[in-house]
Amino acid sequence: MVAALGAALAGTDQLGVFVWAWTAQALVTLVITLLDAQARWRDAAASNLLEPAWRALTDELSSGLIIVLVFPALYRMAMAAPPRRAPIGRFLGLHALAAGAFTLVHLAGFVMVRIVVYGLFGELYRFGGLGQVFYELPRDVVTYALNVGGVWGVQMLLASSQTQPRPAARASFDIRDNGRVIRVPVDDIYAVRSAGNYVEFLLADGRRPLMRATLAEMAGQLAPHGLIRTHRSWLVNRARIAQIDPAGSGDFKLSLRGGVEAPLSRRFRAQVDL
Repeated sequence: MVAALGAALAGTDQLGVFVWAWTAQALVTLVITLLDAQARWRDAAASNLLEPAWRALTDELSSGLIIVLVFPALYRMAMAAPPRRAPIGRFLGLHALAAGAFTLVHLAGFVMVRIVVYGLFGELYRFGGLGQVFYELPRDVVTYALNVGGVWGVQMLLASSQTQPRPAARASFDIRDNGRVIRVPVDDIYAVRSAGNYVEFLLADGRRPLMRATLAEMAGQLAPHGLIRTHRSWLVNRARIAQIDPAGSGDFKLSLRGGVEAPLSRRFRAQVDL
């Protein structure tokens, strides 16, 4: 899930990340406030109390509305003071002050909304004073931490998706064999040897297709991919060499992975690390 989210964010600019995060925050806040309103109705019913639906919705949605509206400021604070950029004391102090400011704005905002809505229904909203402040403070600190921490989490996912190296595509080579084209990964070419007017490819899967070309032409095309000249009639994939054995008269025998054997003459032995 985390990897999928990182892939979804890959290539997204900062504005796009902000819009994505704000939208997600608004949806989560809406769900939480509706669940809280439902819990109030359930508790009221269990206590045989009658509470108008508009009152529970107003109390919960007004709180959620202010949290959503304040999110841009929380986003800026998260970006301005990310983890591991400032000394721990300064980091904690900044976010403690910001959490306190968020609490005050949140309280003032939802009280104003409730006063207006209650007035429309002919009622007076009564603020709970310091008791309500101390009730809201720990909840707001948690809300602040979740919002700011969520921004940091999204930023880390974005940074990871942008800096993680993508696996390089495997190089391939087209072997033209009697009018058909066989496309194979260069890594699967163990060796190429001369066969008259043709060259023969020795492939990892055991196939031996022929191609009308000279070994010199193949050497020019395949040298950048690690195939080296080991004999006047042979090219060998350096990465596939498993063992080198002396063959007498200064020559050697190369054992390649997959059971293939190829000669290494004195003339070309400098091509191979001995």
